[in-house]
Amino acid sequence: MPKDSKALKTVLKVTVSLLLLYFVFSKLGTRELWNTLKQVSTLHFICAFLLVLASKAIAHLRLLHYLNTIGIKMARLTHWKLYLQGMFYNLFLPGGIGGDAYKAYILSKQFNVKTKKIIGALVVDRLSGMMALGTYTLILVSAYLSHYPIEYLPEALVYTGLLSPLILAGFYAFNRLWFKATLKAFKTTTLFSFALQGLQILATYLLLNGLGESHKIWGYLLLFTLSSVVSVLPISLGGIGLRELTFFYGAEWLFIDAETAVALSLLFFSTNALVSLLGLRYHLQPPFQRAS
Repeated sequence: MPKDSKALKTVLKVTVSLLLLYFVFSKLGTRELWNTLKQVSTLHFICAFLLVLASKAIAHLRLLHYLNTIGIKMARLTHWKLYLQGMFYNLFLPGGIGGDAYKAYILSKQFNVKTKKIIGALVVDRLSGMMALGTYTLILVSAYLSHYPIEYLPEALVYTGLLSPLILAGFYAFNRLWFKATLKAFKTTTLFSFALQGLQILATYLLLNGLGESHKIWGYLLLFTLSSVVSVLPISLGGIGLRELTFFYGAEWLFIDAETAVALSLLFFSTNALVSLLGLRYHLQPPFQRAS
C-alpha cells in the first residue's frame, strides 16, 4: 500500500475516533465523567492491569501454538517480546506498520515461511478470540435477562444453550475447511481463548467494583463483550471511540448508568494501553532486526 494511502487511512481513523469521543463526551459532560473516573480504587486498577497483562501472556501462547502448526518454532521469550512489540505498533504506531503486518513480515523473513501461511495463522488466532467472546456474550445475555421476570427468558436460555456449542462447532468447521494445519492446536488454543477472555471480563469486573458499582453487574459486563466485538471494526484508531459509543448507547438499552459505563470503557482501555506500552522497549531493541 502506498505511503500516502496509509497516511490518509490513519488520518481518517483518528478523525473518526475523535468525532466519536467528542460526541460521547458532549452528551455526558467531561466534568461528570472525570468525577466518575476519579472514584476508581488504585488497588482495583492495579489488579485489573495485572489481569490484562496475564491475558496477553495467554494470547501470546495461543498465537505461538498456531505458529508452531505452520512450522515456525521459536523460544517463548522471543515470541513474547515480538508479541509485545506488535501490540505497541497496533496501538501507538498505526500510521506506520500494524502489529500483525509487522509480525507477518518479520516471521516470513526469519523462518522462510510464506507470508500467506503466517497471515492465515494470525487470522485464525483473531477468530479464536472472537469465538470465545461470542460465547461469553451469549452467557452474559442469559445472566442479564435472568434478573428480569420476562416471559421469553426460558427461550433465551434455550437459545444460549444451543448457540454456544454451534459457535464452537462453526469455528472448528472453518478451521477444517480453510486452515486444516491449525487443527493440531485446536483444543489448546480454544482453552487459551476462553481463559484470556475470561481474565479480561474479570478485570472489567474489578474496575467496575473499583468504581463502587455493585448493581446490574451483568449489564456492564455484557456491554464490555459487545464493545470488544465492535472495536474490531477497522474504522477507528484501535477501537477508540467505538467502545465508548457502544457503552454509551448500550447503557440506555440495558438501563444502567451511562457515565459509569463510559468510565469503565476508558479505564479498561487505559489498562490495555499500559500493557501495550511495555512493547516500547522491543521497538527500541527488537527481538529480530527488521530485514531489508
